[in-house]
Formats: sequence, structure tokens, C-alpha cells
Amino acid sequence: MAYNNSIVNVSTTIYSVNQTMIDTNYSSDIILKPTPAILIGFHLGQSISILCILFGTLGNATLLLVIYRSSFCRFPYGLFLTFIAIFDIVRLFSVAVYYLFQADIIPVNTITSTIYIVFYRYTKNVTNWLKVFLAIERIITIKYWITNRYNVHSKNTTNTQRIKQRRIFYLILLLLICALISQHPNFIPNRYAYTYIDPVRLFLVNIPNSKFYYGPNVYNGILYIILSYILIDDVLPITTLLICNMILFYKLRRLPLIASRKIVESIWILFFLTIFSIFIVPRSFIILWNIYMNSQYINDTIISVITHTLQGLEMMNHAITGYACFLSCHILRKTLFELFQTIYKYLQEKLHFKNHPSTPYTV
Repeated sequence: MAYNNSIVNVSTTIYSVNQTMIDTNYSSDIILKPTPAILIGFHLGQSISILCILFGTLGNATLLLVIYRSSFCRFPYGLFLTFIAIFDIVRLFSVAVYYLFQADIIPVNTITSTIYIVFYRYTKNVTNWLKVFLAIERIITIKYWITNRYNVHSKNTTNTQRIKQRRIFYLILLLLICALISQHPNFIPNRYAYTYIDPVRLFLVNIPNSKFYYGPNVYNGILYIILSYILIDDVLPITTLLICNMILFYKLRRLPLIASRKIVESIWILFFLTIFSIFIVPRSFIILWNIYMNSQYINDTIISVITHTLQGLEMMNHAITGYACFLSCHILRKTLFELFQTIYKYLQEKLHFKNHPSTPYTV
């Protein structure tokens, strides 16, 4: 019983939307409100998140349209970028739900909190591992590029690309299933006793249910946080991604000058995505620190300011995808420019026929 009570006490401190601890032993006679520093940190993170949601959704949606209209849709890395952009958009919108909770627009309860956590954590897990798979695919492509570079336009190579793309699609489906399995406890609202917004730290806090059993044993929230939230979601994929990028950078310097431009540009895209993925890592260390640190040594103001700021910075990881692709790839920029030209000509034609319905017009 003492062991189960310790799990509940420690889990209570960290089962928040930001996976940070909270002390619930406030006096009922005190009016609880955040300090000015916490409000500054909250609004800073909120402002960064809102900008990321707006510009990130625009950039990722544009990337999806451009990939569909370009040759990228015929290559495996184009398929990876497509899924990354889709899950980035979903992740950005899940953060919008968090601030709707804060504004009391969406009611806060165990059901709505569970739905939020599912989309927030699942999309993050999938996006991080998609980047790892993209890096591994680029390493394999470079390894066999010299052998196949003289046959890139052959019919056999085209068929090979189609087969490879089909295999990549099945691999992505397998990843989605594995991510669902690893995240399946997040789908269970009963593991929370109740949910509320902490009035001091402005966190969405989920209090664990001490009577919730996972199989024959009491649900161990701490173990799940360490294995899933920290290792599987953040540390392992980001570490693997950094290692793959170092390998790619080494191979990139040794590629011959006649190397395919698409290969080089796709590697630079991955470099950009990796740089912003590093923003995810600090929060994992905050989680570990909160698990093993005595609550009396935790400064509410410091932990709140850091967490809310990192919340906003982490969103840059999902907002930058489309812009990183356009900055790094000439083909995508060219297709985007052609898309703008097509839209401009279409609007010109519509405007002309609206003003002069009987006059022929040629663009």
C-alpha cells in the first residue's frame, strides 16, 4: 500500500499537459493566482505558439500542395515529407486546444483532457520517428547512388522507385500502428481521477486515479512516463536523428560534384528539421528532474516560466517543416512559384470576365 501511495503522490506532480510537477497542498484561505513572471512566461509561450499555429499551418499546407504538384510525390522522401507535414498540422492544432482550455472555451474534464493528450503525444511520437526513417532512407540512397546514377532515367529505375515508395508506405503504416500501441494508455480516461487548471502555474493537471489497475497491478504512471514520454517519444528518436545527420554530413562532404541535386537538397531539408527537433529535448530533462527532485526545492515561478517558454519553442519544430523544405530545395521553390503564377493568372481571368463578360480574354 505504501508503494502504491508513493506512485500516486509522485505521479500527481508530473501528470500535467507539460509533464511537469505540481504541489496541490495549497491553503483554501489563500487566493491563488500566478505571479507576474509566470504570466509573462505563459503569454510568451502562448504568443510563440499562436504564431507557429498560423504560419506553420500555412507553410505545411502549402508544402503538401507543392509536393503533390512536383516530382517529389514520386519519390520515397516525398512521401515521408507528406506525412510529416500532415502530423505537424495536427500537432499544431492540438496546442490550440490547450489554450482553449486555458481560456475556458472548452470544458476541462478527464474526457477532453484525454482527447487532447492523445493527439498531442501521438502526433509528436509519429513525427519524430518519421524524421528518423527519412534520415535512414537518405543514408541508404547515398550508399547506392554511385551504382545507380547512370540509370536514373531508365524504366527499370522508375519501377524500382514505385516499389520502394510502396514499401515506404507500408513502413509508415507500421509506424502508425506501433505508435498507437505505445500510446494506448493515453486513450484511457479512467486512469485520471479528475482534471483541472492549476491557478498558480497555469498547467492543465491530470490527477492519477489510485484505483486504476493496468492488468493485475496498479497502473504505474512514473514507469510509463519514463519509457514512453521521455525515451520512446523524445530522447531515442532525437538521439538517433542526430547520429544519422552526422553520418549524412560525413557522406555529403564526400559525394562527387555530379551528385544528384535532389539528394543534396533533401539532406539539407533534413538538417533543418533536425536543428529544430532539438527544442523537444529540454522538456524531457525537466520531467526527469521533477520526478526525482523534492517538491520543496521546486520554485513555482522558475519551472512555470521555463515550461511555458519551451512549450512555444517546441512548436517551432512543427511550424518550420514547410519553410525548411522551400528554403533548401530548388525544385520545391520553382513549383511554388509556378503555383503562384497559376493562381495569379486565374484571378486575373476571373476579374476580367467579371468586369467585361462579353469580351474575350487571353492570358
